Amino acid sequence: MRSLNVLFLIAVILFAQSATAQDSPSSGASPFQNIQTQLDELAARTLALENSAPTSSVEGRTYCFVLNLQVMRGRANSETEELQSNVIRRTATFSDGMFEASHLSNTLNNQLDDGTVVADDVDPIGLLVGTYTQTGSKVDISFGAGPTANWYVSADGSAIHGSSISYAAFPRGLPPVVTVGTVRNWTLIETNPLDVCDAESQ
Repeated sequence: MRSLNVLFLIAVILFAQSATAQDSPSSGASPFQNIQTQLDELAARTLALENSAPTSSVEGRTYCFVLNLQVMRGRANSETEELQSNVIRRTATFSDGMFEASHLSNTLNNQLDDGTVVADDVDPIGLLVGTYTQTGSKVDISFGAGPTANWYVSADGSAIHGSSISYAAFPRGLPPVVTVGTVRNWTLIETNPLDVCDAESQ
């Protein structure tokens, strides 16, 4: 009986030693000893995420530029009407506050007063030059002393769109001899500088 008590006491001591060993702190490095390394890694990851975040800035970027232009023209004295639909394609760049767009093509459909439609490829218009300012998602373009345009940019800067509608009468007195209504829709899609900006059928 006494030996049984001794064995029981030895078993209790062994179990107690095992439990104490499991609860004791590790002999390795403390988790707080590497805290600076962990903070440095976190800062590097945060910086990488900020650098990879999309930006709407158009500065230094190149776009395939398409202008869909509709011109409605009426002549009061001769009672004639004319409807023109142009698709003007350019390659556009934004750099240091300057906007430049080189002409690629201008395809015209012209509906005459007799109801016929005449299609034509218009001669090159040449280089379109202006200045630009960007505030957030809005880009304002000024073409010298000529017209201005207000375009809007996607959050990542890869797409730009703008539209306008206008009306003019000539001469300015009453009654006008010629009235002109114009609708413009601009679309610019970012491309690499060496990409081709062709029409769908080209």
